[in-house]
Amino acid sequence: MKATLLVDQQLVIKPGKFQAIVKVYEVEKSEKFPQGIKAKLLLQDIEHEKPRLLIDNHEPYGFHMHTKLPDDHSLRIELEIETYQEAMNVFFDEVERILKNEETPQK
Repeated sequence: MKATLLVDQQLVIKPGKFQAIVKVYEVEKSEKFPQGIKAKLLLQDIEHEKPRLLIDNHEPYGFHMHTKLPDDHSLRIELEIETYQEAMNVFFDEVERILKNEETPQK
């Protein structure tokens, strides 16, 4: 079975600052992808050309979030979710939190 693209979005979140890249594939169920879904939800810092946030899914972690990018790719926060739709909700909630923190003036 070939991978079937279910979601393919590239969204400008803040012009010149952030973009979101969301790709979800239906894949053959396997040890690595037991749900038959491969998801990658990435918030890219355009200005500094580096990843800022990533939600992906694979065993042994299931859906999980990398929040310390690009400095620490190994830090994962496991998410108690089952579907890529839930992952998208978590992702965009986290993007909103990041944007709010960006807009808060530093003292």
